[in-house]
Amino acid sequence: GAAAKVEAALTRAGVPHDVKEYPGAGHSFLNDAPNGPRVLRPLLRVANIGPHPDAAADAWRRIEAFFAAHLR
Repeated sequence: GAAAKVEAALTRAGVPHDVKEYPGAGHSFLNDAPNGPRVLRPLLRVANIGPHPDAAADAWRRIEAFFAAHLR
């Protein structure tokens, strides 16, 4: 998938990175806010748009660890 292509490109370029694809987590999976206007929520669910708490918890942990290691 796209994550593998991004990871390969970053590795070839020698760029520090931490890439992970979360199966089942769609667009805006880090967002824990309600999913848009009530009338659109069925469409958003079908399009797999919205929070994914397990993926978000792991992603935030990884983001914070990456920033701690690479930003000063």
